[in-house]
Amino acid sequence: MTVAAWVADRPLLVATVEERLDALRQGPYASRLPHPGTAEGRNLRRWLVQVLTVEAVVEHEARARGLSAGDDAPRPVTLAEALRTGGVTAAVVAAHPLARSLRAAVTPPVPATAAETAAYFDRNRDRYPQDFAPVRDELAARLGAEDAERRFAHWLDERCAALVRLEPGYEHPGDPRHPDAVHRH
Repeated sequence: MTVAAWVADRPLLVATVEERLDALRQGPYASRLPHPGTAEGRNLRRWLVQVLTVEAVVEHEARARGLSAGDDAPRPVTLAEALRTGGVTAAVVAAHPLARSLRAAVTPPVPATAAETAAYFDRNRDRYPQDFAPVRDELAARLGAEDAERRFAHWLDERCAALVRLEPGYEHPGDPRHPDAVHRH
């Protein structure tokens, strides 16, 4: 089999997956990666296919909108972003300026309403011991940006569901239909 997945009728080749996996295995975290012949090693490959298909969907959607990447450099993924958007989306957005351009175009941040901001402030008084007025605008902007991240992740999940078709053996690592599935309830 030469195709791992299809993204908008374009193939994601197994060779591309193997090239990215080889780069990881030669990188600074190589010693932390599972052995290729194990279930964990096969699931690493499946996770990598998830990342590559999300990257391809981002490229497809950006191309359809005539967007280009900004000149900002990749940045680290924060735990808060990963929890808000999911690890794969957070990693792609952090690593690819084109994904950040697409996010800004699809879900521009809108400051939270005064009521939402005040309610958040009231629920988090341990984090905000000062008066509300000095932090209101900054807090509203942050809450709006975080909401935009969540909305983008939801939109991207929908686009991936519509555009991505995984080939057998490259299913999501948590898909219970394959024998290496480790996410069980």
